Amino acid sequence: MFFFGKKKPAHHIFVLPHPQLCPAGELVPAIIGKSVAEALVAAGIELSHSCQFQCSCTTCHVFVMEGGGHLSSKGAEEAKVLAGTDSDDRWSRLACQSVFQGGGDLVVEIRNA
Repeated sequence: MFFFGKKKPAHHIFVLPHPQLCPAGELVPAIIGKSVAEALVAAGIELSHSCQFQCSCTTCHVFVMEGGGHLSSKGAEEAKVLAGTDSDDRWSRLACQSVFQGGGDLVVEIRNA
């Protein structure tokens, strides 16, 4: 979409500071149809993803602090994998399963290192 001849600004993923992965926090472009994990890894954040984004581990566990409505819904398999964590279900997501749908920015906190 264009606004006065310029491309509309993209949405972003604001990554809260993480002591090892991004001590100052990061601002990463959010791409419609791509998962949060794909966006973070593409931006150079070394988010752990032991199962190669296959929803079979919790190494890419994040808390979506704001903007969760801009992501795909949590599926049964993701909920099953997350059931083994001691996290607040409202915000807890696997970054590999959280696909950006558009509509706004996200704020995420990386849970694992």
